[in-house]
Amino acid sequence: MNSADSAGSQSPAAALEYARLEPAIKRGWLEYLGAEGVIKILLLAAVLGWFYMDHLRRMSNIWQQPDWSHGYLVPFFSLYLVHQRRGELMRGTHEGSLWGLALIVASLFIYVAAVVTKFGYPQPLTLVFVLAGLVLLIRGWRTLKIVWFPLFYLFLAIPPPERLYREITQPLQQIAAFISKYVLAMFPGVDEVQRAGFNIAYYMVNGKSGSFTVAGACSGMRSLLAFVAIGLAMAYLTPRPLWHRITLAVSVVPVALFCNVIRVIITGSLQMYGRGNLATGTPHTLLGLFMFGVGFGLYFGLIWILDHLMVEEDAEAQGASAAGGSAE
Repeated sequence: MNSADSAGSQSPAAALEYARLEPAIKRGWLEYLGAEGVIKILLLAAVLGWFYMDHLRRMSNIWQQPDWSHGYLVPFFSLYLVHQRRGELMRGTHEGSLWGLALIVASLFIYVAAVVTKFGYPQPLTLVFVLAGLVLLIRGWRTLKIVWFPLFYLFLAIPPPERLYREITQPLQQIAAFISKYVLAMFPGVDEVQRAGFNIAYYMVNGKSGSFTVAGACSGMRSLLAFVAIGLAMAYLTPRPLWHRITLAVSVVPVALFCNVIRVIITGSLQMYGRGNLATGTPHTLLGLFMFGVGFGLYFGLIWILDHLMVEEDAEAQGASAAGGSAE
């Protein structure tokens, strides 16, 4: 499909914006930056990589864990988000601001203070603010306004402290266990279901009994982080009203929690009815992937609803405009 076809398939406003930015979009990054610009970027990347080497290694090790495997993708997706705005970045003039230098100095001061006080979490966070400071220093406020989301999207790749991580996961485990207890009690052949913290004990009418634990992997943390990352990106990329974007961003949490509660209920029912072999190992992993797909189905369903609401609003606005014109 050529550029004319792609522009013709868009809405009038999007087509007008595409026509405005098309000359800049057709220019490649190498052509725009030139050899000097590429060398500067590589040198800055090398200096930052050297300065934050220990933290980058530590994050890379954590990203190898299942709960944080999305961390490898976040930086590349941030670059993709920047690439999507290349038309605006290559168009017009971008003048640097000394406020960028102030932001860099403040970020490095916080880094040093965190090292002195042995407070580890703020140290890798300062990398994002240093990057923002470099953008502001070299390219100015206009560029920072364009790339602020891809920059701060990088926070999703930085794991929080273990204590904070547990404070997030444990309430999710509690919610999953609390809801699952009452739902499983309604299943046929179940006499009683009891809950003690994350542990659920069941007693069947036929005398069989047992228990299982709502593990951290089932608490929703894994899919929650992935949903937040993807949901925020979709809310940012799709052109829609602000309240649509807020709805999409906020909805990722309840959708992820709902899917993981269903996952716990299915796992518990397999245990109760003598199919415990399907509640562990590969089948359990496949169930998690299936529920992840269900979550995306619900999320895209919400997008479909919002899109149709927007169409109805546009139709009403056009009808009102037509009525006003005929009255004249």
